[in-house]
Amino acid sequence: MRKTIPYLLLLALMALLLAGCGDKQASGSSSDEGGTPVVPATESASAGTDAGAPPTESSAPSPEPSGSASQSPDTKPDSQLKQTAQDVVDALRDRDLERLSEAADPEGLRFSPSLHIDEKTSLVFKAGELPSFKDTKKLTWGSYDGSGEPIDLTFRDYFEKFVYSQDFSSAPDVSVNQLLGKGNTPFNGTEVYPGASYVEFHFPGFDKKNEGMDWESLVLVFRQVSGEWKLASVVHGSWTI
Repeated sequence: MRKTIPYLLLLALMALLLAGCGDKQASGSSSDEGGTPVVPATESASAGTDAGAPPTESSAPSPEPSGSASQSPDTKPDSQLKQTAQDVVDALRDRDLERLSEAADPEGLRFSPSLHIDEKTSLVFKAGELPSFKDTKKLTWGSYDGSGEPIDLTFRDYFEKFVYSQDFSSAPDVSVNQLLGKGNTPFNGTEVYPGASYVEFHFPGFDKKNEGMDWESLVLVFRQVSGEWKLASVVHGSWTI
């Protein structure tokens, strides 16, 4: 029994020594893992640029202002109307009634001897039914401003006195929807034709002694028909007392 006790003590001592060695190995392994920083997955997946590098600018070009944006919305319609009016006044200059008829409003072409259109007395002709310059029949086109006397003239005489009385194709002043000729007779073209537009070919005067009171204008009133400008009225304008 006495021999057995020392033997058991020896076994216990060896067990303690083995247990101590195992703890040292475990603690050494743990310290190695704790000394190496672990990089989070979110950092390793970021863009391949250094943290201190400046951010790159977007490769997409910045929008530039369009050249057409500077054009006024009204510029194009006004230019189209002005060109149509110029074509009409050129036809009047050439006394080309066929071209005039092609430009006329399907509802009729009115002739007014004054800026104030009298719907009761002014004459209206359907396209293709304009009188000829050779017609000798006198028509009543309205009345003279001031005297009130009837204007009884052939188409040719009326044309020369109240349509193309000046070379309006070369008029120094041309305006769109703005009346230049001012007198005692108000222009009512847009009242007779609601929504219409007009172009005025204007001479401010011919003799300085008259101080502008001898001005003359040809006003062409247009309506839009199926997207096209059509001539609705040919209006004569001049100074009135």
